[in-house]
Amino acid sequence: MRKSILTLCVLMAASTALRAQSTVKLGHIDRQALMLMLPERKAAETKMQDFAKTLDDRLKAMHQEYQDKVTDAQARAENMTKTEQQVAMREIQDLEQRISDAQDKAKEDLSKQESELLAPMVERTTKAINDVAAEGHFTYIFDTSTGTVLYAGGGTDIMPLVKAKLQIP
Repeated sequence: MRKSILTLCVLMAASTALRAQSTVKLGHIDRQALMLMLPERKAAETKMQDFAKTLDDRLKAMHQEYQDKVTDAQARAENMTKTEQQVAMREIQDLEQRISDAQDKAKEDLSKQESELLAPMVERTTKAINDVAAEGHFTYIFDTSTGTVLYAGGGTDIMPLVKAKLQIP
């Protein structure tokens, strides 16, 4: 009798475990590819390129100013006193430092601009992915573009569903 009850309990536990395993539904998507498909991506890229060009133009102007000061200092070097040479060298060094600081600031500004432009797209795709996952009763959705998925062949690629949700052809 005890063996029968024990066997019955083991069978019930095993069937519960099998049912739990069968309810797990996996999906995967290449989010990076999805982001590139968004219609607003082109406008964001254009804004980024325009912003980068503006920053580049400023840096080129600073480099030209630097070249002009160096050329001027070299041309007048023979007629300058030591004090004038030191002042000219200090001005050139200060300009070098300003250029270096401007380059660092430009990189920071470019990164900040990219984050600002991508944030709405990330939010939009996140919402669409979450909606598709809820509607499709997925347990997990893996982003294959980040390299964190070890196996995606058994899952379902939800790219077509998310593209439909975002109305992307």
